[in-house]
Parts: sequence; structure tokens; C-alpha cells
Amino acid sequence: MAAAMAALLSACTVGPDYVRPEQPVPVDFRASSNERQVLARPKSRWWTQFGSAELNALVEDALASNHDVRAAKQRIAQAEAKAGIEAGALLPTVQGSSKMETGKKSSNSFAQSATVVQQLYQASIEVSYEIDLWGKNRSAMSAALATAQSSVFERETVVVTLVADVVGTYFQYLQSCERAVVAKRNIENMKRVLSKVEHRQRIGEGSELEVYQQATALHNAEAILPVIELTREQQLNRLAYLVGKSATELKLEGRSLDDVMIPEVSEGLPSELLLTRPDIRRAEANLVAANANINLARAKMFPSFTLTGERGWASSDLHNLISPGSIIWTLAGKLAQTIFDNGKSNSEIAYYEARWNELVELYRQSIIASLRDVEDSLANIRYSKERDEAQGLMVGSARKAFTLSQGAFSIGIVDYLTVLETERTQYNAEDIKIQTRYGRLSAAVGLFKALGGSIEPEKEELRTNPDGTAAPIPAGGAVPGPGDFQNQSSGLRAYYDIHS
Repeated sequence: MAAAMAALLSACTVGPDYVRPEQPVPVDFRASSNERQVLARPKSRWWTQFGSAELNALVEDALASNHDVRAAKQRIAQAEAKAGIEAGALLPTVQGSSKMETGKKSSNSFAQSATVVQQLYQASIEVSYEIDLWGKNRSAMSAALATAQSSVFERETVVVTLVADVVGTYFQYLQSCERAVVAKRNIENMKRVLSKVEHRQRIGEGSELEVYQQATALHNAEAILPVIELTREQQLNRLAYLVGKSATELKLEGRSLDDVMIPEVSEGLPSELLLTRPDIRRAEANLVAANANINLARAKMFPSFTLTGERGWASSDLHNLISPGSIIWTLAGKLAQTIFDNGKSNSEIAYYEARWNELVELYRQSIIASLRDVEDSLANIRYSKERDEAQGLMVGSARKAFTLSQGAFSIGIVDYLTVLETERTQYNAEDIKIQTRYGRLSAAVGLFKALGGSIEPEKEELRTNPDGTAAPIPAGGAVPGPGDFQNQSSGLRAYYDIHS
């Protein structure tokens, strides 16, 4: 009988089951197809692939201390608590009460003329339960649980963005450090050339114009250096902000991008992108919540049935309170149906259906945007590598040309303008080489971020079939037992703990 009743109640749920919206995904990425290479999910703790212990420590500090991450953690706690509130409606509410009344009654209401003082002692337990015939309460809990999942994925998005910012800012800091070193070396070279030009001018082999030209180039280089150093300090301050420290507490030893490894692109399947990007997973969790809200709004249009029962004891004599003759009980049933609400219920359904349609478009757009991000990152990796390699060859040629021009200038084979030009070319080549290496590292960071860079091996929270497709989530589902929500909440809590 109980099984039949449960089946009947489950069959009375209203609204559609959740099914993941279709969005075609290409078999291969355009940017990688030319090289017959596709991509895999980022490895766990992807930033360690750059081979920098200092960078690893910065990321760990940021994950532990960043206030945005901590705030996202509290949003998860709020969502879990809200789900617990909604789950409370699935089981009966039990209340215990006791009271003592003492009062004087009017003597005119009794035959005797004596003043009447009465006492009443009462203790009872009241149980009330709304039978979830149409899945209203279950839909509310499903929406709350999906919202809790969404908050988990939101925190993952915050973490991915934070880690990418820390790694990218650290590389910018190293770039500025290295550019400052090159600028200082260039200034020293210019000073040596200026000394030679001044010497030639004193012995009558050079002109005063050449002296002022070299002095102008030197002062220009000296004016550029403070700009680079200011940028370096600003990047250091930003790093301190991201890791939750003051700039005075942050001590960095890294000084060159050459100390950082450039990760290689690995092989895999682009469809895995959908399982790694937390923004896509959050978008789907919001869809699950929206679907449940549609079912909730529809269920509100059907009658609600509430059972209330009370059992206890009442007596004017405290000593006889707990006795068979003092037992009291009541049992009541209430059936309520909205007759007229001026279109409120229909408007609520229309609102949630429109919300669902909006989220479907946002979900599909997030997939398209993720594919674009990966395509851009792949192209950036490919062309930044080609540029960096070409710039490396240019640096070698520029250094050789500057060395030869100095020797030729010393013996009068070439004029000063040749030295000035090769000097400027060498500095620009070395400075751009630093920037092209940073470009390769930045492209790698962009790719990891585009693929939804992970911290730990992924754990899929939304229901999926063995083949990886979305499994329908019932509109109401089976009536949960006393520990079911606790288990679901513990699952969310365990998922969060893994990512803490």
C-alpha cells in the first residue's frame, strides 16, 4: 500500500523533466587542425607546468587568502542553507507545547456566589504536513540544490580567473624586471659610446653634433627606464593584492622570464572542454534551477492538502495531567485552492518559462564563447612562438652588427650614424625579445584559462548518463527520506572541500 501511494504521488508531479539543450560542437579546433593536433583538459594544478617554485607559492597563497575566493565560499554556504530550508518542507513539522493558565471567573456566571479561580495545565505535540501531491516542495528543493551547485561552479570560475591573474601578473612582473636590466645595460653601452664620441671630438676626428646626438639618445634611454620600473612596482603591488598581502610583505626573487618553462600543448578531445569550464557548468546548473522553478510555478496552480494532528493532555490538576482521563486529541485536514488571483499564477509561469528560454540562449552562447576563446588561444600560441623564434634570430644579428659597428667606428671605417643606428636596433631587438617571450607565456595562460584550468581532477555534479550525455532530472522525483538532503548537502560540501 505504501509503495503504491508513493508511486501515485510521484506520478502526480507536474512539469517537464530537465534535458540539456543541444548545441553542436565541432570535432576539431580550426587553429589546431592545421597541425593535426587537438587539446585535452588542463592537467591538475596547471600552473606548476611553468616550473617556477616561486609562482607555485604565490598561487597557493592567493587560493588561501584572496578575499574574492572567501566571499564565493560564503555564497556556497548561503545556497546550501537555502536548500536546507526548502528541504524542510518535504517532511512533517513537529511542535511541542505546554502551558499553564490561571484565571478568575465571574461569579455571576455560576450558580454559587463565591469567586471562582480556575487553573488549567496542558501539554501537547502537534504534527502538520503538507502532502506534496504535485511536486511543489520537491521542485523548490531541486531549484535550491541546483542553485547551490551553481554557486560551487561560480567559485570555480572565480578561482580560475584568480589563478590566471596571478600567473599573468607574475609574468608581467618578470618581464618588467628583465626589461629594466636590458634598459640599464643599454644605458651603460650608450655612455661608453658617448665617451668615445667625445674623445673623437676632442682630437678633431668627430663633430660636436655627434656628441649631442649620442647624448640625446642616452637621455632618452634614461627617461624610459623610470617608466619600466614604475610598471614593475605596479605589478608587484597587484600581485600583493591578489595574494591578500601588503606589498611590503611580498618578497620575490624571480628576475627573468628565462627561468620559466613554456608548457607544450597536449593532445585530447575538444568535447572535454564542456566538462572543464566552470562557467558552462554553472550555466547548466542555472538551467536545472530554472526548469525546477517552472515546475514549482505550475504546481502552485493545483490544490494543496495539509494534515494537522495534535495529541496531548489537559487537566485542572497538575497531579492528574499524565493520566488516561486527561488525554486530548484533534485531527484536521485542509484543502486549499486559489480561485482568483488576477492572473498572478499564469504570469509567474510565463516569467519562469521566459527565464528558461533566456538561460538556454546564454548556455549556448557560453559554449560558443568558450570555443572562440580556445581558437584565439591556439592561434596566439602558434604565432607568438613563430614571432619569438624570429625575434631571437634578430637579437643575435643586432648584437653582432653593433659589435662590428663599434670596431669599425674606432678605426674610422663607418660614421657615427651607423653606430647610433645599430645601437638603437640592438636595444629594440632585445627589448622586443623579452616581450615576445612574455607573449608566449601569456598565450599559454590564456589557453589554460580558456579550457577551464583545473585545480584538482574534475568531479561532475550534474547528472549524466554513462555515455556522458545529460540524464533527465525528474520534475519532482521520489519523496526523499530523512537523510537524503543531508547526503546531497554533504556531497556539495565534499565537492567544495576538494576545491578549497
